[in-house]
Amino acid sequence: MPATKTTPPAKTGAARSKSVRVSSLLSEDVISIVSPPPEKGALIESMVKLLCGKKGLGDPAPFLAKVFEREKKISTTLDTGLSLPHNPRTERAPGAPAGLDPPSLLTNIFAALTVIPDGMTDPMEKDIPISVMFLFLSPDRGEFFPMHLQFLRSVASLFQPSLIGALAKAPTPAAVLELIRKAEK
Repeated sequence: MPATKTTPPAKTGAARSKSVRVSSLLSEDVISIVSPPPEKGALIESMVKLLCGKKGLGDPAPFLAKVFEREKKISTTLDTGLSLPHNPRTERAPGAPAGLDPPSLLTNIFAALTVIPDGMTDPMEKDIPISVMFLFLSPDRGEFFPMHLQFLRSVASLFQPSLIGALAKAPTPAAVLELIRKAEK
């Protein structure tokens, strides 16, 4: 059963107003620097396995299936060089209960980050090199969807070209985390 770190917001409005600092979800043990990089799918797989192992989320297979499901639909790579693989929201009928799969049982967002100093090719966006991959898993329940969207916006606005360039030069996961903390101030 996945680890739970927080309780869900009481109301959708509470989820909408809750802001999550990117640095609060990262630690040195879920940050890596890879050179040369593997292909994108292999990197995603290693990041999901790392995240599940370090955060006690259990079997990575259901999370991998969801992330790869999302990756098949549309590229998660932005023109800044940031790639944001994540699990998609499951379409359910209004009022339908959440599933019993691990993403539905999560009660918090979990994240891992990989810096790719030399860049890597996205199979769907061959002209945009990926310099930073920020993988996250979020609760797959309706009450968390506003927080999921707000988090996506926060990550995309934080990881601009200047920060991505600085991260590509960072020598260690500790230096990467410190740069992100400074950028969030």
